[in-house]
Amino acid sequence: MKDRRFSPSLDQQLLNRQKAKAEIKVSVILVVDDDSATRLLVRSILEIAGHEVIEAPHGSAALSLISPQRLPDVVVTDLTMPILDGKELIAQLRSGPVTAAIPIVVVSGNLVEAWTLKATGLVEAVVSKPFDAANLAQCIRAVTRDQSNRRHRVA
Repeated sequence: MKDRRFSPSLDQQLLNRQKAKAEIKVSVILVVDDDSATRLLVRSILEIAGHEVIEAPHGSAALSLISPQRLPDVVVTDLTMPILDGKELIAQLRSGPVTAAIPIVVVSGNLVEAWTLKATGLVEAVVSKPFDAANLAQCIRAVTRDQSNRRHRVA
C-alpha cells in the first residue's frame, strides 16, 4: 500500500491551485484613445497579459466610467483626443480626491508633452507611439507591481 502522508491528494492539489488563482488580483485598466484600432491593439496586449480592460474614446467618456465604486487600477491614455484631451483628463483625475492616486500611463506620439507630464510627477510612465507590444506590457506590469507594493506598505 502506498504511503499518502507525504503527498497531497489530487483534490488537495486542485484546491490549492484554486486558492492561488483566487489570490491573484486582476488589474482593471482603463484605456483612453480616440483611435479604435489603437484601443483594440492595447486591449489585446493587456488582456493577453491577464488584465481586464475597459475602453473610452475620449477623456469625458473615461470620466463617466469612473466612480468611487468603479475605480480602475491604471489609466492608459493618449494625449491628443477630441472632447476632453488626455492632458485635461489627467488634470481632472489628479484633482479628484478619489482618483488622485490612480496610476496613469501616457501612450502618445507627443513625446515632449508626455515627458513633461512625467517630469512633473503627474503620470507614472510614458510609452511612445508607435509602441512595441512587449514594452507596453512590461510598462503596465511595472506600474501595477509598484501600485500593489504601495498598497501593501500602507495596509
